[in-house]
Amino acid sequence: MMKRFTVFLLMPLLLFPFLPGQGSAADWQDETIYYVMVDRFYNGDTDNDREVNIDDMNTYQGGDFKGITGKLDYIKEMGFTAIALNPIIKNMDGDYTGNSPLDFTAINENYGTIDELKELVKEAHDRDLKVLIDFQANHVGQDHPWLEENGKEDWFNEENAINEDGESAGRETGWLDGKPDLAQENPEVASYLIDAAKWWVEETDIDGYRLLYMEYVPQSFWKEFITEVKASHPDLYLLGEADAEAVQNLPLDGVLDKEQLGDLRKTFATTDIGMDSLFKRWDKLFGTLENPFNTVTTMDTETTERFTKDIERAKQFPGTRWKMALTYLYTMPGIPMMTYGSEIALNGGEKPDNHRMMNFRTDKELLEYITKLSALRQEYPALTEGDLELMQTDGAMTVFKRETKEQTMIVAINNSSKTRTIQLDSTLFKNNQELRGKLNTDLVREQDGEFGITLERETAEVYLVENESGLNVGFLVILILIPIGFVVFLIMAKKKGRQTN
Repeated sequence: MMKRFTVFLLMPLLLFPFLPGQGSAADWQDETIYYVMVDRFYNGDTDNDREVNIDDMNTYQGGDFKGITGKLDYIKEMGFTAIALNPIIKNMDGDYTGNSPLDFTAINENYGTIDELKELVKEAHDRDLKVLIDFQANHVGQDHPWLEENGKEDWFNEENAINEDGESAGRETGWLDGKPDLAQENPEVASYLIDAAKWWVEETDIDGYRLLYMEYVPQSFWKEFITEVKASHPDLYLLGEADAEAVQNLPLDGVLDKEQLGDLRKTFATTDIGMDSLFKRWDKLFGTLENPFNTVTTMDTETTERFTKDIERAKQFPGTRWKMALTYLYTMPGIPMMTYGSEIALNGGEKPDNHRMMNFRTDKELLEYITKLSALRQEYPALTEGDLELMQTDGAMTVFKRETKEQTMIVAINNSSKTRTIQLDSTLFKNNQELRGKLNTDLVREQDGEFGITLERETAEVYLVENESGLNVGFLVILILIPIGFVVFLIMAKKKGRQTN
């Protein structure tokens, strides 16, 4: 009877891993994403080097799925928990970005085979790395055969050239950069795109999509797309690349907030700029999004110039500026996403200069800083799920708090060209508490009713609020016993020597 009762009690625990929602898209707030442009990362198989010309950055350079698979440990060791890939479907010749689709259910042979993609996903999963793939439903390549196929005339909107810098009018029907715009309101087109998205999940076991060009496609289609794909794959993570306000009525799992991207670059490209605009943006996101913690933040994307280019224009040192920006990304709410090469401050202007080949033989200082920040995010849940509170600012120095019921972290970022101090009133903390630095081992204790946080120019610290440690009696005892023990050892050795003689 007792055994049956015990089994009955254990049943919920046994079933718990299989309940709906476990390991679901909601868990992505704990992730950090490394974005890879397949062709520009690493050439792992020269046999698939079709159209490769290393002297022409506008065409293929040789990166492939095998190359990424061979570098998964490199990505994992930096602390990333997910990788994202640019579109991997069969593409018009010459477009290394994957953004000129030719067949939505075939692989880009310049990247490798579908079996090699499956192997990449499997090897990533073996390392507890999730895999996202870019998916766009807006257009096809300029020479797509559908344009000449009978019965496909109503699969496209009437030609009307637009570009990403243009006005919003006509976005949903315009031909972006001259590429034929799909008419998603046509049920056949919608069904084809949705089926293609499902097919890749079933075929390769990927964990999610980043949905591109969302503002160029009718929201009615995206609602149907999300509903249909989620019905088949409820744990699939769907990340929209759009301004949060533009897609707030869509049941997405997360948004890569493009508006915040611009503010981030302005704030951290140079010194002496405060973070006010960033906190105002988060106030808006918390009031707009159902789950703002799943907002993805990044310093650049594959469509922008490199953040390092902004730093270069400001005549600043890239390593230091990147450290300030990354400290923000890793300690604020949201999911940090880093474009390949950011860990070496890869530079680049407009396309294709922003898509330079990855260099694995450069200085590792920034890479080590990213690894340290990743370890803090993984060790302290307050940095991923804690409430956000701006505590105090002084010019370009900012102190904010991330807090859960069990844990409080204080983050200080001095984006200033001078050493600065911020005094926090002791009433903000419990009695006998201290701020123990986890990034640079700083220690702040209450003095005259205040906690004084002092940071040198362009530095940051992440503090854990904990009870005062006081004197480490055990450590002091060890310090005393070591020399005593050494003296005793010498005396005993001397005595033994005399006895031997």
